[in-house]
Amino acid sequence: MHKILVAVNGNFENQINRMRKAGLEVHQRPVAYHRDEKVFAEDVSNFNCVEMGGGPWNENVLKYAKEKGNLKMIVKFGVGVDNIDLNAATRLGIAVSNAPGSNSRAVAEHALALILAITRNIVAFDRTIKAGYWSNSMSGTVIGKTIGLLGFGNIAIRLAEFLKNFPVNIIAYDIYKNEEKARSLGVRFVELDKLITTSDIISIHVPLTETTRGMVNKTFLEKMKPSAYIINTSRGAVINENDLIEALKNKTIMGAALDTFEQEPLPEDSELRKLDNVILTPHSASNTWEAFTSIMECCADNIIEFFVNRQLKNVLNPDFKKYV
Repeated sequence: MHKILVAVNGNFENQINRMRKAGLEVHQRPVAYHRDEKVFAEDVSNFNCVEMGGGPWNENVLKYAKEKGNLKMIVKFGVGVDNIDLNAATRLGIAVSNAPGSNSRAVAEHALALILAITRNIVAFDRTIKAGYWSNSMSGTVIGKTIGLLGFGNIAIRLAEFLKNFPVNIIAYDIYKNEEKARSLGVRFVELDKLITTSDIISIHVPLTETTRGMVNKTFLEKMKPSAYIINTSRGAVINENDLIEALKNKTIMGAALDTFEQEPLPEDSELRKLDNVILTPHSASNTWEAFTSIMECCADNIIEFFVNRQLKNVLNPDFKKYV
C-alpha cells in the first residue's frame, strides 16, 4: 500500500477519506523544514508521496528520499514549484504535480485588496488613529488609473475580472497572449517597456524562473512613474529587494504592497519593515479555507490518478508519459 503524507494543516477529512477509500495509506501531520535539511530528508523518506506547500526539495533531499524510501511523487499544495528541483526529480523518476488555478480567485482578491489599501492609504490611516491621532489627509484612488498586469495567467485574469467593474484602463504583458480572454475583459496587451512606463499600478503575476528572477530591478523601477505603485502576490524573488528598498526610500516610486519576499519569513532586520510607503502581508494571499479546500481537492485527484489509475494529472515533469 502506498504511503501518502499530507503535510498541510486543516480539516480535509473528505479529501483524505476519498484517498483512503481508493486504497492509499494517508497520514496528515506537519513537517519541519525551515532549519534542518537532513531532518527533513529523513522524515519525508518514509513516504511514497508527500503533499505540502514548502520544503527544500533540492537534489540531495530528493536523492535521499528516493533511495531510502522510494519517494515516487511530490504534490505541491499550491501552484509555484520553484522550491522543487524539477530537473533532479525527473532524473530520479519522481513525479511533481501542482494544483493550477485552484487558488487563483483568492490570490486575485488579495491583490485587489492590496491595490485599494495602498492607493487609499488604508493602513496608514489605521495606524494613525490607533496611535491617538485624527488626520483627514488626502489619499489617492484607482479611478481613471492605468493598471498593468505583469503576466496574464489564471490569477491576473481573475484580477482583471474584478477590475472590470472599476473605471480603469487595464493593460498586460505576457509572452503567451490569451487574446480571447483579454478582449472579453477589455484588457490590452502591450510591450513590457510600455507597461512599465505607463502604468500607475503594476501587479506582478509571473512564475519564478531564471528569466523572471530579479526582473524588477533598479532599471525597471527607474522607468516607472514616480507616482506609481507596485504590487506583488507572485514570488518574492521576482523583485530585487535591495533595489526596491532604495526606490522606496528615494521616492523613485510612490509605494509597494508585497505578499511575498526573497527570504521567508521576512527577516526581522529587513528594512522593508521600517518603511511607511510599503504594505506587507505574510505570503497569505491564498490562505482562505475556500481556496485550501479547492487546492486539496485537486491534490487528492492528482494522487489518486497517479497511484491508483496510473495516469498523470497536473504532472509537470518534462517527458513523463505514464506512471513511473
